[in-house]
Amino acid sequence: MELINTKLKNGLTLYAEDLEKPSIVPWLLGSFSALNGKKSLLELCSGNGAASFWCVNNGLYGRITLLDRRQNVLEVAQETIKQNRLQNIECVCTSVEDFRSSRKYDAVLCNPPFFAERSVSKDENLKAIRHEGSLTLDVLCGAVSKAIRQKGHFYLCHTPSRLIEIITTLNDYKFEIKRIRFCRHTSTSAPFLVLIDAVYLGGKGLTVMPDFIVQDQSGVYTDEMSSLCER
Repeated sequence: MELINTKLKNGLTLYAEDLEKPSIVPWLLGSFSALNGKKSLLELCSGNGAASFWCVNNGLYGRITLLDRRQNVLEVAQETIKQNRLQNIECVCTSVEDFRSSRKYDAVLCNPPFFAERSVSKDENLKAIRHEGSLTLDVLCGAVSKAIRQKGHFYLCHTPSRLIEIITTLNDYKFEIKRIRFCRHTSTSAPFLVLIDAVYLGGKGLTVMPDFIVQDQSGVYTDEMSSLCER
């Protein structure tokens, strides 16, 4: 397995499979959560753990569980753990549906598959990333409600086209959305991602944050995007 590594600005080295251009979505999710301090964190559909490692690089030092059903991506996460001599991070290879834990987490991160199962692709890795299969929004929110403590935060990114369904399902499982932020490639393009901060058994009150703009019209990263990628 060929790996590439990225040196983050505070010193952590992140490893990833050398398969395709790295996604910016984990950075957007990690920065949106702004997790730091001694908080326990569960990342579902974690892949190589990039969102959680972004938080670790920015001051999170509580117990972390990375969960994914693909052993190969968890092996990459374990390489990041090993090379950076990180502690209190465990990797669990199972599906979200089958995950059971007696621990209640302070926060849950998830970058789930966005689309209903329509793919005929034989590439199981691509199907796992893009198509939800049995991991529907209902299954996901139900699993999170069992794993999170009262007033815990569920940080989710998803496609804006399913926002109404997401809001309805979160409410069904007693989550109150506290913050929403749309992400656009440029200031004139349609949102490609929505970031959601929902609190389990939380109170009412929603803040819609200013849109996150990735790059200007000439293709140069904005200052905010550049701050996530600083070395």
